[in-house]
Amino acid sequence: MTKWDSGSYEEFMEERLRPGLDLINRIEHPAPAHIADLGCGTGRLTAALAGRWPDASVVGVDRSPEMIAAAPGANVTFELGDIETWSPARPVDVVFANASLHWIEDHATLFPRLIALLSPGGVLAVQMPLSWDQPSHRALREAALEFGVEIDAPPTQEPQDYLEMLAGEPLTRRELWVTTYYHVLTGETPVLRWVAATGMKRFLSRLEPGDEPRYRAEAARRITAAYPPDADGATVFPFTRLFILVQAG
Repeated sequence: MTKWDSGSYEEFMEERLRPGLDLINRIEHPAPAHIADLGCGTGRLTAALAGRWPDASVVGVDRSPEMIAAAPGANVTFELGDIETWSPARPVDVVFANASLHWIEDHATLFPRLIALLSPGGVLAVQMPLSWDQPSHRALREAALEFGVEIDAPPTQEPQDYLEMLAGEPLTRRELWVTTYYHVLTGETPVLRWVAATGMKRFLSRLEPGDEPRYRAEAARRITAAYPPDADGATVFPFTRLFILVQAG
């Protein structure tokens, strides 16, 4: 697995945080005592959760030592761990997973497992990119084919699939919505820099060691053609995201 670069990931931090902050604002729980941020990355949203509920015990969990090392430690704790196997010592009032579950297979098993971690009235709040078919990720796939690399789509399903998947769970609330954010980015090849810190990693891990520079160059060519800057030098990058919010009975 290619290592995560916390510095590259944080380059567009304002834009990356916006969906997670929007999700936090939609969580309805009067006074959660225990909150878990699964796939917390550098912990910015973990800190935001602690800021909204300062009396709660908040833990951020991530499998990347590089991300955990870059996370701030004020008012929260961090653990190295995998979402698929992480188990809390007690039921959790809010399980938060922002831009992390699309890296994990078998959502039909994963979502019931996460719901089972909730206390009565607890909330599972999830955000996942719907980016596989947008031009940036098509460019990554097409460039990879030049090197004989082809990978499966992320396990993210259609919104209706999640509604059906969750229909049998003991829930008092099931809410899904899709939002497209139009990010206005600046600098040279900003969309390439964005995906290089996230989606490109699926492909880099499959390349032969000597092919990475040529792959990056081919991906850059395709992405630059797909996202030309406007007259002011800014690049508009539409990015669609799926939100899931459920509450246990």
